[in-house]
Amino acid sequence: MNRAIGESAEMLEILDEKHEIIDHSHKALHVDAGKVEFDKVEFTYVDGKAIFNGLSLRIKAGEKVAIIGQSGSGKTTLAKLLFRFYDIQGGKILVDGQDIAQVTQDSLRGNISMVPQDTVLFHRTIKENIAYGAPEASDEEIIAAAKMARCHEFITKMKYGYDTLVGERGIKLSGGERQRVAIARAILENKRILVLDEATSSLDSESEHLIQEAMDEVMNNKTTIVIAHRLSTIMKMDSIIVMEQGKIIEK
Repeated sequence: MNRAIGESAEMLEILDEKHEIIDHSHKALHVDAGKVEFDKVEFTYVDGKAIFNGLSLRIKAGEKVAIIGQSGSGKTTLAKLLFRFYDIQGGKILVDGQDIAQVTQDSLRGNISMVPQDTVLFHRTIKENIAYGAPEASDEEIIAAAKMARCHEFITKMKYGYDTLVGERGIKLSGGERQRVAIARAILENKRILVLDEATSSLDSESEHLIQEAMDEVMNNKTTIVIAHRLSTIMKMDSIIVMEQGKIIEK
């Protein structure tokens, strides 16, 4: 009991921490087309190092854009600002003409699908992990998404199939399998805006080939921002943005 009380006290301290990013209104974001605009964005991390100084970028609805550049050029920071994980010091970020700082964080993040470099899986079943972004999805929809993401085959070979527990952080699956589950999750969510952050970086050539077709399907008719190094990932993009030290140096 003493140990439980001690642990509970520590947990309550964490829960009482105030969020750094707060909602300035109760307005929800409504996304129809999926146009994204970075308008003269200025952003500095807490250490005082300026990342963006008047950065402007317009991504049309349904456009597929690759963002490339060396490490530290600001590619991933751009994606984090779109999700409003940080507040910018100047300028605006607009989605379908709506300032993301003036809508709720839940509605903003609920309208963007993300496939990160390091996929986050929970110690639950594969089915629950795929349905994480769309809990109301039926079994048929989950299986359809898994087939599109080319992970249905390896799931059905497992002893418990879709009811297989993946272990902490998905440790029972390989890197490529985890990534395919993340893509199935994004397919099932079916949001108008999609962000892929080095989504194929942890894959071997065979797994990447399996996923490339799935990526084409998940990107279809969506505004897509792809942060990538591999040429195979960016070949089918509508435009390529080259970044260096927080600036767009080529398009």
